[in-house]
Amino acid sequence: MKIHTTQNLSALVQQQTTNHVSSIKEFRFKDTENPTASIPPESYHVSFGKKKPSVKDVKNIVNSTKKAVDEIKKNAEPEKKKIDKFLEGKLFDKLLKVAEHEPVVQGAMSALICILLRPLTIMALPNKKGKQDNMYASAHSMSSGIMSLVSAMIVAQPFKKGAKFVMTDMYKDLKTETLERLNPHLNIESIWADKAKGIRKPVSQWLDKAGNTFMPKFKDVDKIPIFKYFTDISEESFKKFGADVDWAAHKGKSFNDVVTRDGKSLYDAIDWTHVGIKVQNEAMQSTKAHKQDGASILLKNLDKDFLSKLIKDADSSSNWSKLDIKSVYDEAGNVIDFRKWKDIEGKQWKLDLDSAFISSAYDTADYTPVITGKTRDVLKRNGSVKETKYVTYLKNGKNGRLGTEITQEMVNADSANEVHDKILTWLPDIVTRPFIAAGTIALIPLALKHVFGLEKPKKQAPVIQAQTVQAEKTEQDDKKVSFNGSKDKGASWLTRMLAKIYGKPLYESEKLNKASKVLSGAPGSMTQHMATLGSLITSSVYVEQTLTKKDLDSDRRRTLAINQILCFIIPTICAYTVDKLIEKWVKNTEYRYSGLQERKMEIKSLKGEDFNRKAMEKDLGTKLRGVRTLATLATFTLIYRYATPVILTPVANWIGDRINAKKKAEKDAQSMKVDFNQARTAESSQESKTHKVA
Repeated sequence: MKIHTTQNLSALVQQQTTNHVSSIKEFRFKDTENPTASIPPESYHVSFGKKKPSVKDVKNIVNSTKKAVDEIKKNAEPEKKKIDKFLEGKLFDKLLKVAEHEPVVQGAMSALICILLRPLTIMALPNKKGKQDNMYASAHSMSSGIMSLVSAMIVAQPFKKGAKFVMTDMYKDLKTETLERLNPHLNIESIWADKAKGIRKPVSQWLDKAGNTFMPKFKDVDKIPIFKYFTDISEESFKKFGADVDWAAHKGKSFNDVVTRDGKSLYDAIDWTHVGIKVQNEAMQSTKAHKQDGASILLKNLDKDFLSKLIKDADSSSNWSKLDIKSVYDEAGNVIDFRKWKDIEGKQWKLDLDSAFISSAYDTADYTPVITGKTRDVLKRNGSVKETKYVTYLKNGKNGRLGTEITQEMVNADSANEVHDKILTWLPDIVTRPFIAAGTIALIPLALKHVFGLEKPKKQAPVIQAQTVQAEKTEQDDKKVSFNGSKDKGASWLTRMLAKIYGKPLYESEKLNKASKVLSGAPGSMTQHMATLGSLITSSVYVEQTLTKKDLDSDRRRTLAINQILCFIIPTICAYTVDKLIEKWVKNTEYRYSGLQERKMEIKSLKGEDFNRKAMEKDLGTKLRGVRTLATLATFTLIYRYATPVILTPVANWIGDRINAKKKAEKDAQSMKVDFNQARTAESSQESKTHKVA
């Protein structure tokens, strides 16, 4: 469940090694505080230091940094970033929509790189023996690119569409045990229209165990604009939040003393639902960043147990130590307007606006998950506390209230579900890799002949002709398949059939579910591992066929085999390394994209505009996962298909030349030795004959 955070929080974001590319458990607001808290949510985290203090020593302290009235900017304008135009463009949106079809995306990238970019680069490389080795490497690259795209389109894509069809059109027909496994928060009784007859309601009418509308996508987490001090909020935004102030006349004053143009105090005029506090935990005092930031909590969302700890931990001189917690909540347990809060003497309790914050979509496009201060424990296998994290909530709350609490059980299920989905996505591609690799080898002579003018001896002509016919047939088949699949009845029938015989049985498979749970605990992401597995299978076939190819001389076979082995081992190491290095940048990009989308919706809501929120939120969770997926696929494909092969081609040629030269020297030496022995034998024989005659 990926959530957008601020760049200021980026220093606090700590990557969890997980199985997914944009995993629900990849980031979480991490606290080291209460190991007895309920087991909660998911998403992101702020690291509060490596060394965890003992529970009794940890305190939660409300931010006390004060800000007086300064230059208040006139207009509400979120900061612009260079990447925003691309993130809000149609191209990026389309890329995110297709990112879940990972083998197809990889195939398209491979085709672009292998058919055009890589051959051009390889042919420009110097080669002492001439261009023949480079031509063969280029022909191999082009054949690989063609087969990668064709196989993805005619094999992987139909199966993926079938699997996706299960999770959309056939979702309500899954076995009840499968639904409970996929969604531990689902109220299974709410799915029935008539349980006795086995008739189910539409999924849109299902409920979760909290009584809210059922949401199968845990990534749709409720988020809010990052907190800003009052001094960083624009004059225009203050007006929208109920406070029209002549700010120039108040410069240098406390925000507690500010008066609006109509004579009201800012304290009484401001829309309190946007006001919040930042809470520092003593465990986060190890770095400057942790001192500056903290847990951002809107006053209206303060958890009762957490607030009681804030009051207890507050210094005796702090106003928070004097708050009567009973005055904060109504009979239903909801937080009331902070201006009605009382102190322990029954008088009005006063919030210090100089230390408070505002969450305003008008002034920022950076978002963070909604938290209340409530925490959950993540346990190790031995039952001990691994870490404590803040609870986050699904975006299914009613009338502005919090949605369903995301539990650790939901986090674990989401991780396993994503692994399960990726296995179904990649399985057809992985299974057919040996055939695709063999097809690539078969296409090489065609590329050599038609692109580079190199042709096999005539005795091989019938084989080439047969391959040409097959290649032409493949091209014709490829033209019939669009990237999104054909819209005709045949494609619809194929999708339904594959959903029935492939997608549904495997989603309901207990064995595959158990495997997914195990794999979800492995380091790295399944996108990384599947891309690597596919390359391993392909490279193995290449090496085997190269070494047994009789129409190549032994020297060239050896050189190509070395190239192919190196082109798996080295890029694998490089791909994982680079993907890790760009992780922070990718996450910041994902956060920014998420914030830009959230802001569009919130601004429309604040302005009272009539809009279809569900339509705007459609597939947002899937798209957020797509940011990470695209980055990983681009990284692995560029390194596997371009950077490393291009760099290693001359290296492999050099190694091959050295080995071949050594082999030739040994062969020549052996030949000279044989010739010498034969000469000595002949000489001895002649001497023997001469001796006998004498």
